[in-house]
Amino acid sequence: MAEPGESVPQPSGTARPLPADLVLRHGRVITMDPQRRILTDGTVVVHGGRISWVGPDRLRPPTNAAERDLRGAVVHPGLIDAHVHTGTETVRGLSPKGAGDWDTVEEVAFRGKTPLDEELAATLSAMDMVSSGTTLFADTGGSVHLEATARGIARVGMRGIPGHFIVDVPQDGALAEVTADTETCLARLRDQLDRYPWQPTARIRAAVTLVGMGLNSDALLRAAGQLADDRGVPLIMHQSWSRAEVDASLAAHGVRPVAHLHDLGLLGPRTTLVHMIQTDDSERDLVRRSGTNLVHCPSASLRRAKGALREGQFPELVAAGVTVALGSDGLSGPRDLPRQAYLAAMVFRELRDELPTLTAEQVLEMSTLHGARALGMSDEVGSIEVGKRADLVIHSTHHPQSLPAFDDPVDWLIFYAGARTVDTVVVDGEILYDRGRFTRFDADEIRAAVADQARRHEGAIGPDRYAHWPLIR
Repeated sequence: MAEPGESVPQPSGTARPLPADLVLRHGRVITMDPQRRILTDGTVVVHGGRISWVGPDRLRPPTNAAERDLRGAVVHPGLIDAHVHTGTETVRGLSPKGAGDWDTVEEVAFRGKTPLDEELAATLSAMDMVSSGTTLFADTGGSVHLEATARGIARVGMRGIPGHFIVDVPQDGALAEVTADTETCLARLRDQLDRYPWQPTARIRAAVTLVGMGLNSDALLRAAGQLADDRGVPLIMHQSWSRAEVDASLAAHGVRPVAHLHDLGLLGPRTTLVHMIQTDDSERDLVRRSGTNLVHCPSASLRRAKGALREGQFPELVAAGVTVALGSDGLSGPRDLPRQAYLAAMVFRELRDELPTLTAEQVLEMSTLHGARALGMSDEVGSIEVGKRADLVIHSTHHPQSLPAFDDPVDWLIFYAGARTVDTVVVDGEILYDRGRFTRFDADEIRAAVADQARRHEGAIGPDRYAHWPLIR
């Protein structure tokens, strides 16, 4: 008997071939479908950019497409990085050592940024994500030159939700250059929605994205929420990253930040809040009852000692049915979502002396299904099901890290292999990364451009300001 979602081929000689552009056979397919089926010898058929059939290979329908024998390779849905800042990639190796060093690096990252700088950083970010198995990302709006960001993402070919830098509360330092009045900020939001409309055929599309964290006025927050409702797109913003943010909200509004968002009418299934570290029980209850989505960024908090794993209640929120996606953030770490899943699964255990807190299965759900819900795309991506976009990741069988090959590969994927065995990445049925090589562009050209950019950034900061050990030339 066929499993849910499978098609049973007609007897040989009478079956009409299933239209197909790509057929992946003999994979260990982690479907992430409602039954969470793992096909130990599975086949995925792709046609027109979508999955047209998935099931055990023994039930495979006939097709006329070329077939790729995966020889037992693990296949899973493209991972979803729900919080990325693409614009800081070309300064990420300047390695801030302490809390006071971050402002220096951010100054270099943002001050005087040209469109070419932005495009190069976005390209490098997309390369990092795709080669780690990520096929979709979202920013909270961090682009100084939005069109340049979009060009970088389009060059690699992945899905992205970028946005203008939106700050209307006056700022000093690196953010001064991107700060604008409320009406200008609203015009920028409308511009990104018009320029990159929310259409199923678009790999790059815009949501209503805000910096948040007290850097947006109440007038802008209200108008942005209305704009998201009018356009039917997500509202995505940072929230509750630091204790100072909580203190400022209490002083200005008499309530904690999440309660203030509730008072403004901004909580709900269309809203996604990133970080959510400094929250109390009442705020978490507001999130749960409203259906608001969250994004947990483990490495960003660990690098900056913010407390997401020490104080955060993400295992409890997941257990309560809250959508909690994962994000890699910006300067604090690489665009490696499997690393975020590993940290989320491991560090809570150590800090709480509790086993388990989040299981491998739960963090894989956070990396796929939860990410799709948090970004308003659960009907398109996040699982390998008929009708969904063919966003797929195939792992190598040839690395030492590929072994041993058990029928259930979930623990292997989360705790051992991670991104190290990513071999092939498919978006919309198009192979973007094939056996370790990008297919759309010359990666060596990007490497050379990044190397040149790095020399300029290093010269701007000066090695005496970031290197603790002597650099001998």
